[in-house]
Amino acid sequence: MRKIKINFNKANLKEELENAKKHFSTNFYTDFELDLTKLNLIDASKITLLLSAELMRKNTKLKLNCLLKDKETLNIIKPRKLKNTFLSVTLNENKVRDFEYNKIQIKTGSKAR
Repeated sequence: MRKIKINFNKANLKEELENAKKHFSTNFYTDFELDLTKLNLIDASKITLLLSAELMRKNTKLKLNCLLKDKETLNIIKPRKLKNTFLSVTLNENKVRDFEYNKIQIKTGSKAR
């Protein structure tokens, strides 16, 4: 399956939002990755919620991958339980992603199986 990456920054926020909606209408067999690392908490939350709802309205089988700046933004969006959205956070120091799943719980420690 193909993946389209859309980068957001404050300069072209409205323009990229409309561009993403056009992609949702034309690409029915594509997953989407949104790079929201340059946005603040409010803008990143707004874009994620709007585009998740828009994508669910267009096609329920497609997934939206959102790359967020920090865990605070993740903690705001995660309780909304967006079924078609996968959230990940970048750690700028190591360039590593820290993944957060809504349905999977990962156990650690001596009692983990």
